[in-house]
Amino acid sequence: MVPASRTARLSLLLSLFTLPVRGEDALVGSVKTVQGVTLVRRGTENLPIREGMHLQLNDTLQTSADGRLGVILQDGTRISLGPNTELKIDRFVYQPADSKFALLLRLGRGVFAYISGKIAQFSPESVTIETPVGVLGLRGTHFAVSLEGSQEEH
Repeated sequence: MVPASRTARLSLLLSLFTLPVRGEDALVGSVKTVQGVTLVRRGTENLPIREGMHLQLNDTLQTSADGRLGVILQDGTRISLGPNTELKIDRFVYQPADSKFALLLRLGRGVFAYISGKIAQFSPESVTIETPVGVLGLRGTHFAVSLEGSQEEH
């Protein structure tokens, strides 16, 4: 029989192997609903999105003409993407014990709806949504954006 303290140390050691090694692998949320063709660009890979899929920092979510996506971030922020949309999760910090908060989403194109979570509740100035034509600072609890056309037209 293995002593309890040795079992605890072995368990702790094994759990370290399941933690992300790089910062960009940090879990930031998960996919709740998927409709149509949707992809996540993660590094050099394009992965089909499925319900329950975990999202990581620096993931870029993409929907096709028939695609729609619903996401919940770790702090409870809810995001919906409409057809032909591209959104990158550029920064996500939710460490309430240390009073550290940050959320930066970059909308490249499409339709995007947002309902704030705990980051916006604790530190509204820490939430930013960037688009090719401007930056949105958070002053409320929910909003929607429709970005039409391409960057080349500006």
